[in-house]
Formats: sequence, structure tokens, C-alpha cells
Amino acid sequence: MRGVMRMRKVGGTGTARGKNGLVGRTTNTNTTAPVWRPRARATRGGVGLRAGKSDLSSLFDGTPSSAKGAGKKKEKEDQGGLDQVELKSDLGLDYGLLRDLLEAGEWEKADDETRLKLIQMAGEEAVLRGWVYFTEVKDIPAADLQTVDKLWLAASGGRYGYSVQKKAWIKSRKVWTKFFQEIDWVQGENNAYRKWPLEFIWEADAKKGHLPLTNALRGTQLLQAVLEHPAFEDKKKKVSTKIGTDSVKI
Repeated sequence: MRGVMRMRKVGGTGTARGKNGLVGRTTNTNTTAPVWRPRARATRGGVGLRAGKSDLSSLFDGTPSSAKGAGKKKEKEDQGGLDQVELKSDLGLDYGLLRDLLEAGEWEKADDETRLKLIQMAGEEAVLRGWVYFTEVKDIPAADLQTVDKLWLAASGGRYGYSVQKKAWIKSRKVWTKFFQEIDWVQGENNAYRKWPLEFIWEADAKKGHLPLTNALRGTQLLQAVLEHPAFEDKKKKVSTKIGTDSVKI
């Protein structure tokens, strides 16, 4: 059957920043007038110049490291931590186990729990059969899908989640082959679909959008239904569309 998800039993995941050395000063023994040069000073990000408003990073891309740092800090604040994610559910579901598995870095188990939760979101009939019809996705509350997505975003630093996959899908112009390449679900010259679960990457540094998984071997209808759910609509686009619609009213 196309566009369905099968549930399986849940079974029982660095970089050091080096310090730049200080630039030493030399003694000028010439009798000619000394040439003034800005002295280097140590900063947390490496070596900075005492004079002027730019640091060394501006020599490469024109962007001061302070601006980059502020951008990364803002991005991190926007993502928040797992403890900041409200476990909201309009269905009364408990997402505590998913949060705990993600916090422990148990990516594969967290993926299994996500699949189980999606089945529970779809309703009693989905639970009885053990998988989800793509037509059932539209009735899933946005709050529940967003809670799962926010947990994945927070645990991965913005690398994983349905919303990340949605962006990759749009970037791939909704061409499934390109999308699967983008999130590393296929491999080899023939773009063979990775064998589940052994060939998928259960690590924190897999390709952006690699997790969570949705079975697409028998069709992409279920995955498409998830990605097109209102929970993951582009808010900016939605607002601009509404403004445009309101402007033509008479």
C-alpha cells in the first residue's frame, strides 16, 4: 500500500577550538625613526588588532567576528533548549519520552518514538492497524506536530525536524529524487534508497534534514502530507498573502 507508515518495535549518539598564539614584539635597533604598527592583543576568538574597528576576520569576508558571533547567539536563542520546549498536545499525548531520548542522544530510539507518536496522532484506527494513511494527516492538530518538530530542532541545534525537511523539499523544487539526495536518504550512483534502519545515520552530525525518518519506499504520499501540513507553513509567506488579499477587497 502506498503512502503508509509501518510501526516497528522500539529497540534498544566536538570540535575543540584552538587558541592562536600572541604576536610577539621585536626590538628595533636601527637609528631611523621607528615605524608604528598596531600591536596584536589576545581575544577569545583568536588574535585581534588593538587599533581600528575591524578584526582579522574582516580581511577574509568583510564580516567582523563579533557580528558572526551575535548571529550565532541569536540563532541559538531562537532554537532554545529541550527544557524550554513546551510539550503541548491538543490530543492529550505525552511527549516526555521523546524529549528524554533526544536529550540522551538516542537518535534511533527517538525516531521510533516519533513514528509511534505520529500513529497515535492519527487516531484509534491508525493505532489498531499500526500505520498511518496519508489522508489521516490533515486531521492531526498542528500543535502536536509542532511539539515534535521543536523537540527535534532543539536537540539537534536546528539540523533535524519536519520543518527542516520542508525547507529542503522546497529547495529541491519538490522533486523527490533531489530531496532524498539533499537529506542523504539515498546513496550510490543509482541513488538507491538506504536500507532501514541499518544504513541510516543515527548521529548528531548527519546531513541536515536526515532525521526523523518517514517511510517512502511504497510512495511519498504520507511524507508529502506531513510536509504540507499547516503546522509547517511559512508564516511570513502566509502573512504576506493575507495582506495581499486584504488589499484588493472593496
